[in-house]
Amino acid sequence: MADKLDTSPEEEAIKDEAREFMTGLVGSGQGDQTTDSASAPTAEGADIIKSWKSTYSAASENTTMEDFWSLYDPCLTSIWKMVYDEADSNENLQETIDMVENLLEQPGMAQLKKDHDCWCIVHILESLEIEGIWFFNGPDPSKMFLANEDSSWYTFTQLGPEALDPVKAEVAKIIMPTEGKLNGKVIKATKVFC
Repeated sequence: MADKLDTSPEEEAIKDEAREFMTGLVGSGQGDQTTDSASAPTAEGADIIKSWKSTYSAASENTTMEDFWSLYDPCLTSIWKMVYDEADSNENLQETIDMVENLLEQPGMAQLKKDHDCWCIVHILESLEIEGIWFFNGPDPSKMFLANEDSSWYTFTQLGPEALDPVKAEVAKIIMPTEGKLNGKVIKATKVFC
């Protein structure tokens, strides 16, 4: 794996700067734009996250995405897509699965789970790419970034905040993939932080 990574001081400085930025990120990354999103996690947002988790856990053939969207409130919660930045350095499926498990099992994540601050579904694809969807209590993943420094290896992109058709389609393809595929690639493993 090391022979594929650029570990030059310049590349490491760039990665360190990116990690520092992600760790210190506050807000949705929307610059000076203001939104109606809450500025911090709330009890109401935690209730929504808890309901989403229950809906996902109890999902059956009769569960539809409308069951999820009926709970969504862009003023209290946010949805973020996650992609692993170094996928081209992944060499085998088990190592890639282990990376995802390590991300989800970091010590700071236990409190986030207990407080219903977030939940996620992460897929490992046949190409060893890692993609997931995160649901947060509040407007952004900053609380998770602070609890889990491994999150700096991933890019998070907000979906929404409004639940427009393209947002719904993106969320649906990750939550309920068609024929075991995501973006035309076979899903080899799925991990859920719930």
